[in-house]
Amino acid sequence: MLGRKRGGSSSAKLPPHAEDPRAAPPPPQAGLTTTTATDDEAARKRLDSMNQRLRWLEQQMETLEAEVGKASSADG
Repeated sequence: MLGRKRGGSSSAKLPPHAEDPRAAPPPPQAGLTTTTATDDEAARKRLDSMNQRLRWLEQQMETLEAEVGKASSADG
């Protein structure tokens, strides 16, 4: 059926948990967990960098607003 051979031994090596029923299978998403943790760390670093830049820009805006306010009151 479907071109499969019956009987005989397979030349493919079985994973350890398939050969030994006592051996636990590997976690199904171990690679995904590592990738997600790496991506989370990279995203955290980018957010920290963006937050620092935003704080600096806010300080610059406050300084400019104060200077404009002083210039406006001096002219009036």
